[in-house]
Amino acid sequence: MGLGLIKNYRKWLFLGPLLLFIFDHYLIQNDIIRPLDMLIYQRLNSLESPVVTKAVIMITQLGSFIGIMGMILCIFIYNKKYALNCLVISILQQIINRVLKFVVKRPRPDVIHLIEETNYSFPSGHAMAISCLYAMIIVYLYRSNFTFRYLLICLCIIVIVVVDLSRVYLGVHYFSDVAGGTLLSLSLVLFFCNNTSFGA
Repeated sequence: MGLGLIKNYRKWLFLGPLLLFIFDHYLIQNDIIRPLDMLIYQRLNSLESPVVTKAVIMITQLGSFIGIMGMILCIFIYNKKYALNCLVISILQQIINRVLKFVVKRPRPDVIHLIEETNYSFPSGHAMAISCLYAMIIVYLYRSNFTFRYLLICLCIIVIVVVDLSRVYLGVHYFSDVAGGTLLSLSLVLFFCNNTSFGA
């Protein structure tokens, strides 16, 4: 009975980040979160320098198409089936991201963009991509018996956070964009890993 309750509980875990994503969107639509968005941008922008910007541009590429596909290829070498699962869910999150950008149509921040981006802002595509893939890696590590799995999980979380913040530093996203993207991807991964054989 105890195991049954745990399994049923896990099935609904995806609702937590999903509800937070909806709340984030509500704050955006009602222009409530803009002061916090601008405060975080200003704090990160105060760190701006040529050296930092070059480093951040390199970091943000982890969430690009090449960065994501490169990591999936690394996973493929180790575990072909799980790499395929990662590829499928990465494609799915990309479709969801494109649809939501078109529906919400939030403009990019009205600040200096340190790199060029042309489409809409919410939710962040880089944040969704990096969060989706690395959350899948975290699930795999959590279920494994690797000696240093918790250290690797912490590193995955750090990668997600750093890539998210890189988008804000570069001026191409608000904090609420990357937060929304991360929450939505987390919800997606939790749903598939706990309600299907996807995360197996």
